[in-house]
Amino acid sequence: MPTIKDVAKKAGVSISTASYALNNLPNVHPETKERILAAAKELNYYPNGIARNLKTKRTGNIGVFVYGFSGPIFSDVLEGIRQRLQKNNYNIIVSSGKSSSNLLLERQVDGAIVFDNGLSDDLLISYASHGLPLYVLDRELEGENIYSSVIDNEGLVYQLMTEMIKKGYRDFAYLSGPTDAFNNNHRFDGFKLALNHHHIHEFHYMACDFTIQGGYQAAINMLKSQKKPRFVFCANDESAIGFMQALKENNIRIPEDIALAGFDNIYLGQYLSPKLTTIGINHTKWGQSVTDALLSVIKNEHTKKVDHPQGEIIYRESC
Repeated sequence: MPTIKDVAKKAGVSISTASYALNNLPNVHPETKERILAAAKELNYYPNGIARNLKTKRTGNIGVFVYGFSGPIFSDVLEGIRQRLQKNNYNIIVSSGKSSSNLLLERQVDGAIVFDNGLSDDLLISYASHGLPLYVLDRELEGENIYSSVIDNEGLVYQLMTEMIKKGYRDFAYLSGPTDAFNNNHRFDGFKLALNHHHIHEFHYMACDFTIQGGYQAAINMLKSQKKPRFVFCANDESAIGFMQALKENNIRIPEDIALAGFDNIYLGQYLSPKLTTIGINHTKWGQSVTDALLSVIKNEHTKKVDHPQGEIIYRESC
């Protein structure tokens, strides 16, 4: 089995110079580094990851922690993160649940992007207290080395609902996401605030879980109760899609009988019939900008402020 000594000898450099090059550290001339890497490849030599980490105190890994893997939103955010990490030669470790806690407790990642409200504030604060940067998405958390990037859920929904009231709608319903979800709660706040500002104090509330199946069942339950609000705001697009399907199966016309809108602007929404009005966020770009900011902290550059992702109302045929 080849050793770093063999690589150094073949490349005609000292062992320390070979080590610098193989661990991607500075102070090695580009031509020398290229020669060392070529020698390592020819000898089929790979650095020992554990030994390297002990020397550099870096793993080369970035942790991305999510509360689930289903749905298009996570995949879009993850794609933006992956693009930037790959460009900068970092590994991405995507995790959920107990394994996320272990990775953070054992500090097996050089930085973290957290899109999981299930990870406790204490755990995240403890991780960041070791000088490791951490970004939380759609969550507010303060602490040393902790940064946040939050969608204006409340403001965007307030804007949409205000426009719907101006169009003449008065009988409203809110199709909820999980009640412990930060984004759902702030979207609900925006919904209620718009109605209150226009002296509309009654509305229908339907519990859901951000899924197509949940939206479908919520609509069935609503129809069984014989309640037919004129406008339904769905806390995300997936639940809106399920809700629409149940309405169409029961010969409820959209938007003539019941109008509705969602949130997220997922790809499928524009191919429904009718097409879904929604609030759009560029989730891939969001993942890119957060990753750029995280890497700038890791590289000891100036802390890069992350602008909150911009959203827009995309009017289509459902209302």
